[in-house]
Amino acid sequence: MRADATVTQVSDEQLVQRASRSDSQAFRELYQRYVAKVRGLLFQMTGDGDGLDDLTQEVFVKVFRALPSFRGDSQFSTWLFRIAVNCCQDARRRRGRRPVAVPIDQLPLAAHSEDPLKRLDREELVARALQTLKDEHRLVVVLHDLQDRPQEEIAKILNVPVGTVKSRLFYARRQLREWFYAQGIEL
Repeated sequence: MRADATVTQVSDEQLVQRASRSDSQAFRELYQRYVAKVRGLLFQMTGDGDGLDDLTQEVFVKVFRALPSFRGDSQFSTWLFRIAVNCCQDARRRRGRRPVAVPIDQLPLAAHSEDPLKRLDREELVARALQTLKDEHRLVVVLHDLQDRPQEEIAKILNVPVGTVKSRLFYARRQLREWFYAQGIEL
C-alpha cells in the first residue's frame, strides 16, 4: 500500500488562534517560521551582533504575551514586524548611540552557493552602508529591499502613509548610491 503524504502548511491565522489558547506547539511553529526574518531585521537595524539573541528573545516574549490580544486587523507578520521594530527602537534608545561597525565574523549568513568570502565582503559592505542612513530610512530599506515586504505592509508596520514609505525609500536608495560611489563602487 502506497501512502502519499500531502503536507499542508497550517496558516498563520490558524497557528495564532491555537497559540493564543496556550498551544505551545503552535507558538513554536510561528517562532520557527519567523525567527530568521526577525533576527535579520534586528541585525540590519541595530548592527549589534552581540545583543542579537537577547533582542530576538525579547521580541518573541512580547509576541507571546500579546498574542491573546492580537485582533487580526492585519497579517500576523505585519503585527510581528511592528513589535520587532518597536523592540529595536527601544534597544537603540537604551543604548543611547548609533550602532558601531560590526566585525565581519559576526555577520549572519544566509545559505547561498556563492563564494563565502565574496558574500562576506558584500554583506559587510551593505551593513556598513546601512549604518550611514537615518533610522527611518534604514528601516524602510531593510523591510522593502532586504526583507521583501511590500510598501503597503511597511506603511502598516510603521503606521505611516504609503507615500511616506516611497519617499523614504527613494531618499535612502539615493544616499546608498552616493555612499557606494564614494567607496569606488558603481551601481
